[in-house]
Amino acid sequence: MKTLAYEIQLLLRDRAAWVLTALFAFVLVYALNQGVELAERQRESAKTVLDASRTFDGQVREALARQAIDPRQLARQPLSAVLPPAPLPLLAVGQADLTPAFEAVSLWRLQTPTDARVEIENPSRLLAGRFDLAFVLVWLFPLFLLALAYDLLAGDRESGVLRMVLSRGVSPRKWLAIRALARGAPILALALAATWMSASWGGVAADTSNARLLYACGVVAAYGVFWLAIAALVNGLARSAAAAATAVGAVWVTVVLVVPTLLNVVVESLHPMPSRAELVASAREASGDAERRGNEVLNSFYRDHPELAPPGMQVDFAQRILAVQDEIRGSMDPVRLEFDSQLAAQQELVELWRFASPAIAAHEALTDLAGTGYWRHRAFRDQVEGFKQSVYDFYSPRIHKNRPLTKSDVAELPRFEFAEEPVERWTSRVTLSIAGMLALALLAALLAGSRLSARKLAASSS
Repeated sequence: MKTLAYEIQLLLRDRAAWVLTALFAFVLVYALNQGVELAERQRESAKTVLDASRTFDGQVREALARQAIDPRQLARQPLSAVLPPAPLPLLAVGQADLTPAFEAVSLWRLQTPTDARVEIENPSRLLAGRFDLAFVLVWLFPLFLLALAYDLLAGDRESGVLRMVLSRGVSPRKWLAIRALARGAPILALALAATWMSASWGGVAADTSNARLLYACGVVAAYGVFWLAIAALVNGLARSAAAAATAVGAVWVTVVLVVPTLLNVVVESLHPMPSRAELVASAREASGDAERRGNEVLNSFYRDHPELAPPGMQVDFAQRILAVQDEIRGSMDPVRLEFDSQLAAQQELVELWRFASPAIAAHEALTDLAGTGYWRHRAFRDQVEGFKQSVYDFYSPRIHKNRPLTKSDVAELPRFEFAEEPVERWTSRVTLSIAGMLALALLAALLAGSRLSARKLAASSS
């Protein structure tokens, strides 16, 4: 305890440590404020769409209570599929500014190949990415941590202080652990505090965020422990403070910049995404071909679905559109499936190799906990596709049979309700990320410990 108190006193007298701590606090506050702006805008957008959807739903119910309605009239009105605001929007932006959070679903445009974004965003800002809390925690947090912890033993070895400490019978492993704890504590405490504050600043209810916050703090703590273990390992090898600083800087560049970039190149090379232009061109070609063969397509549809054929085969424009859409869907499904399969394969490869860089594991875990990562947006896309099918299944038979909607159909009207994935799924993914980072930290600590025998240190410092 005396050693720890002495190290804390030294740290408190270090002006550079105060400057670094204050700068890190400022960066964290700035990142949280940036997240507040985006979260508020997303909440307002979702509320506007949901309010309009509820108003329209209420009007339809009132109208059906008074009289029957031609299904063609309602089918023209788009229905809103909305992804609720993220559980922890301030923690990480993730895909929230790239993937639409709501989609207008209309019976006549079910096979539209592109998702129209309602929000208007600066393309250069999307390309550069947002300065969010996850960016600070994954990229800058290690730098501030290493700036205080890079010289745990190397400077003492260079100045001769280490030989004096060893001569007093102090264990080198204990000495290193105490110094790492004292120097890493301020930065780690600020990072954990900012992570916890991301819920209160974001206006998130505690009962929906406490579990995610605890896991997020676990991710940040494990990530910080990994970098402290790296600092310990470097100090077990470096003979001078300058060499230690160079080594930890090289490790940071490799782990945070080089490995993620290389993994991204490998993933895109092994599972390249089809051209978006190919999808649009396929849709237009299929649409034009189906329109030219409209009557033939419609007759073929009724041959396959005789139960939907109207009496006397009196066909109107709406029935023809439905038949053409069914033909377009069959032509586009292979291209859509290729898009989905390649995207899923890329994500699976990233999940498999994320421990090649703890920075990847930490970022994946933080976006997953924030609710802005791949898995939640993938669930939204899948549920939107299911909602489109339910819209088609509800209106198509009624339009083909010329059957009006009545009060009895109110309960069957298609409505979109997003279902969050079970807690067990995201907890298992995040727990694995935390365990992987701690395993790498333990490995680095064991390697550092093997270099910290008193005899080796005394010999190297002589």
